[in-house]
Amino acid sequence: MKSYMKTDMKREFRRKIQTEGHSEQALQQYLDKQYKQYDDRYSNKDAQEYLHHVIAAIMLTQHERYRDFTVEIPYRFKAPKSTKNKIQDEIEKYVSNNSILYSIKTQEPLILTREILDIFAMKVVACNRPPTFYSNDLEIEQLVKEKMENHIFLGEMQKFKANLIEDEFRNPKNYQYNCTKVEYLEKCKCLLERIKTLIHPEATNLLKKYDKRIMNINNSLYFIKAANNEDILIDKNDLTNKKMNFFKLLNDFTSRIHDKLDLAVLTKQFNSLFENNERFKELGVSLNGKTKQKRTKDGFVSNFVYIDTFLGTIECQLQSQHEYEEGNYGYAAHTKLTGKAITPLPIPKKDDKLKIKQFIKKVKEIAPKSFLARMDDTEKNRVITQQFSDYQNYKNVTSQVAEDDPCKKYILDYFSKLYAMKDDIFTSKEKNLGFLDYDLQIYLKSKSFQNLKEQVTQEIEIDDSQILN
Repeated sequence: MKSYMKTDMKREFRRKIQTEGHSEQALQQYLDKQYKQYDDRYSNKDAQEYLHHVIAAIMLTQHERYRDFTVEIPYRFKAPKSTKNKIQDEIEKYVSNNSILYSIKTQEPLILTREILDIFAMKVVACNRPPTFYSNDLEIEQLVKEKMENHIFLGEMQKFKANLIEDEFRNPKNYQYNCTKVEYLEKCKCLLERIKTLIHPEATNLLKKYDKRIMNINNSLYFIKAANNEDILIDKNDLTNKKMNFFKLLNDFTSRIHDKLDLAVLTKQFNSLFENNERFKELGVSLNGKTKQKRTKDGFVSNFVYIDTFLGTIECQLQSQHEYEEGNYGYAAHTKLTGKAITPLPIPKKDDKLKIKQFIKKVKEIAPKSFLARMDDTEKNRVITQQFSDYQNYKNVTSQVAEDDPCKKYILDYFSKLYAMKDDIFTSKEKNLGFLDYDLQIYLKSKSFQNLKEQVTQEIEIDDSQILN
């Protein structure tokens, strides 16, 4: 669907002037107007019902075509504050360049902001993927070979692990100290170097973290050998060391082995869902053609796909299970991203009604409205969509703290206290939300869907006629 904002721009460009200075009131009114357009489009019941069915259709199609390749789809409606911040960022670019134009007729600022494509956004996460040993696809086959080589290395490391522990399924563990410190540190170094091969080269901050650990091992090995202590055996401190622990490094390596292959397979599968898909055609859903790969300095990995719908273009991120978890609670968590971290709100006292009201208002402003779609394991071809409560929405966005972040323990303490009071603060309870039922065949014949199609068709016709004029 074409943007109203761009249509307004084309009409107004004929009557523009350059003015000195900027009216804060005019800019605020512009921000409010742009936000209202997005809010009107996505916050009404019919629009949200439509998007829920789009997600259900994608989940069902994935299940029908690739039944053994399980996925989950977390999705959300963007938080109001986040949307306003994006619009504000666009305005600031014009202000900083002193390039805002104002209409002679209305004195409104003429700002050509980019369409926000993630007001409604989804992630498709590859879960419990079956092993792939061969493919006719050259890209996939290359990744299969790389994975198999890593599995051989994994087997060697697991064999070494068996020499360090008598029975890994006993608690407390019975460690064995039969290898030297030199051998132990060299195996840790091998793991670190192998992990680096699984990390994208653009993840420079994450790679530096591993380089530093390798350097520390090299320094330790240097001093051990210089002191002629190469025969000294490991002790319990070596095996339980939090900073340099073979077991944790092995888990780190294991969790990354399938990332490249899973993401590549998922991306090809997802794109193929849109080929000859009558269900999508009826829903007005198609691939936009725009794609991008995001690889950040902190190790965030995702393939972006954009989908056109009756309500506009929506953003879809494709990730492996490990990449999804890393983006939420790993080194690439929101606390490490500029402008992404959310500062926890002060917990109100349960008898302070005014503070509770203010708390809930702020929660609704900063927390996305979140859902999770997956297939029902007990009923054939049934999509289950879980709706999260205000408490869970707030927790999901605020608790995305990396495991090694110093504030991790404070976040845990904060939410343990908030959980104890949540029934006194939050009016939307999990027990009243549960799961949402969607029947695509019934929906496609429903009055709400037909009305939505008619409304969108009318808006496009009006939009096109205004452009021609």
